Amino acid sequence: MGEEINQEQFYQDDYERFDQRLQLETAKLRELFAERAFDNRSRMLGYELELCLTDSHGNPSKTNTEVLETAANPLFTTELARFNLEINGNPFAYSEQLFSQIETDLGNLYAEAEAAAHSCHAETGLFGVLPCLQAEHLDSDEYMTRLPRYALLNQQVLNMRGQPVHLELHGKDDLVIDRNDVMLEALATSLQIHMQCPFDDIVPSYHAALWASMLLLGAVPNSPLVMGTRCWQESRIGIFKQAVDTRNAQEIRDKIIPRVHFGKGYIASLLDLFEDNFYYSPILPAVADKPVDALHHLSLHNGTIWRWVRPVVDRNKTGEYHLRLELRVVPSGPTLIDTLANTVFFVGLCEGLKSYAEDLTRVDFSALERDFYSAAREGMYARVHWIDGTQQDLKSILLQQAIPIARRGLQQTGLLDSGGWLDIIEARVHSERTGSEWILQHWQQHADGAMLVRDYLDQARQNKPVHLWSR
Repeated sequence: MGEEINQEQFYQDDYERFDQRLQLETAKLRELFAERAFDNRSRMLGYELELCLTDSHGNPSKTNTEVLETAANPLFTTELARFNLEINGNPFAYSEQLFSQIETDLGNLYAEAEAAAHSCHAETGLFGVLPCLQAEHLDSDEYMTRLPRYALLNQQVLNMRGQPVHLELHGKDDLVIDRNDVMLEALATSLQIHMQCPFDDIVPSYHAALWASMLLLGAVPNSPLVMGTRCWQESRIGIFKQAVDTRNAQEIRDKIIPRVHFGKGYIASLLDLFEDNFYYSPILPAVADKPVDALHHLSLHNGTIWRWVRPVVDRNKTGEYHLRLELRVVPSGPTLIDTLANTVFFVGLCEGLKSYAEDLTRVDFSALERDFYSAAREGMYARVHWIDGTQQDLKSILLQQAIPIARRGLQQTGLLDSGGWLDIIEARVHSERTGSEWILQHWQQHADGAMLVRDYLDQARQNKPVHLWSR
């Protein structure tokens, strides 16, 4: 989705040619799996972090292209809305210093983005949903980033749906919106964690990442307020699922699974997920003159299917293929130190849960999926399953099971928790003081989105974990 596409529209011939390329590249991928032709040694970690841009009053700032031009850093890129941009962090090999390296990398890149924003009279902030957004800020003529791929995405999704995009969230308040564009996607900003795994480790890592995704939603929520409406603890999950739903009315009635989904079941091979991509029609069938072994069209299509744990196939600098998992469930923010803590918890939990590989598939998949959405709605107050099949409140599972497992996972993998990152997660859960709770408390006191943003940014600049923020 990050690659620019210069076509103005697509025709039936484009879909047919794209499908031919997709068939050839998937056949090539089947050969690679049959031959086990993937890196079976390396463990790497990378990240993408989406930022919000605001003005000095706490309102959205339409300056992303100006900020990117000022920064002139190829690791920065646009997002759908003009008040968002993304940092693509450098990947690092697993080592004792992994998280210290990421901390330095993220700190340097964020400071660079912040300085560029200041020169454009804007502020940077890390939100799951920017609390000051209102309907006027979703006007695509004013606020959609002016690049062809976003206009094409907008056109294609609406053509496939044949009806307005519908968003409906029920929390403390009810939110119902219909729009004739895809700008609802701009409400959600996230941290995406990329874990490159050895070939023999990818299936247990995938199952561990599914469980970790559900569990983390109890500890990391940061998007409870959507356009002045108190929705889910992590409203991003519900927003994104509906915002890029390409199903038409009949497909919805037939219960076709949307492009944004938790999964369809446990897997025997990561290839199962790439094969499943044929279930979905291409959104952007742009044919490029690329060799089959580049897997270009396969990757482009895969990038428009937004699983919460997305499979990725890519190549190392040496040309060797590797597999990785893109973990998409974590919101941005509230601070850089919280971002690191969330990353460490996710990695530690994935590594630790792999020790329970046989147990991870015993709970019915449909129950795990229901728990995922319950955790998104209710956060640590949800009642969910543990891997032994028992049901408990999520806060208890986090403190008694998940955090200790994450600590062991880091130790077993040789990763140092040198910043006390898991202590931050534990204190946050103990105190029940997440980003979502801080936002909700502020809203209850003041009911002013712009003021909330200003006060939030004042706290975030101190880079103290959110559970230590003043109330």
